[in-house]
Amino acid sequence: MRIATSTLFDSLERRIQQLTEGLNTVNEKLSSQKKINRPSDDPLGAASAIGYRNLLSQVDQYGRNLTIGKSWMDSSESALSLSQDVVTRAKEIAIQMANATQSAATRSNMATEVGHLLDQAISLGNTQVGGKYIFAGYRTGTTPFEKTIVGGIDTVQYHGDGNDFQVALGQGETLAVGRNGQTVFMNSSLFDTLGGLKKALEDNNVTGIQQAMNGLDSALDHFNDQLADVGARANRLETRQGILQTMTLNFKEQLSQVEDADIAEMSIELKQVEMAYQAALMTTARVGNLSLTNYM
Repeated sequence: MRIATSTLFDSLERRIQQLTEGLNTVNEKLSSQKKINRPSDDPLGAASAIGYRNLLSQVDQYGRNLTIGKSWMDSSESALSLSQDVVTRAKEIAIQMANATQSAATRSNMATEVGHLLDQAISLGNTQVGGKYIFAGYRTGTTPFEKTIVGGIDTVQYHGDGNDFQVALGQGETLAVGRNGQTVFMNSSLFDTLGGLKKALEDNNVTGIQQAMNGLDSALDHFNDQLADVGARANRLETRQGILQTMTLNFKEQLSQVEDADIAEMSIELKQVEMAYQAALMTTARVGNLSLTNYM
């Protein structure tokens, strides 16, 4: 049974169209270096790729949180270290001024320096990172510490809250990157101690100066504990950072396996499709040259 020429042409035309689409597909993959350029190329693979991209996006956000957290903890560590310096200098003054040989005038002059130390301590408590107060709890837009006078003695009011500022490090995992000012500064009694020392110096009150020395020792111990806490949290942050880096590499590798094209394999496929395309064209040309005499 002979096949009608029109039927043969239709078959060849469909074959050429299929091969043309195949050429376009392979060239697109070579150009993009992706074997999935649209969901229809591989629905299951496309869904997997979307999943891996979502995971990478989440890990990237956790990484940004870590960067913010590191800035906060570096600034916290600096503020605490400088607060220790304030305490140390205040204690030096107290020891000197507790000596019975010091005059009332000398103590009054030193009261001025202690007042400056109090201002410095308040400034450290009001440390900001990126325009946010790191010792204000969740009230990061509110200046946490404000100097005031109670009973003729300089002291400080706290306007933050009692929450530690936390960031997400992973699914269901958070880290306090900023301790609240109540815990860090108010519980140290540094502000009250400096205010009391200043008043005692102004009043030439040796007993008051000696009492302030004990308060300064307690404040120094408190800031040592706070620095140790920052160090422990910083270590946890660094550990998590390493985990996130590993996760990123793994997800990228899995995503690459799903959607990245094998260039060598695609090149071979392109040659095969091109050969099939040329063969189809030659066949079509031969069929076009057929005449009635070929069938007689």
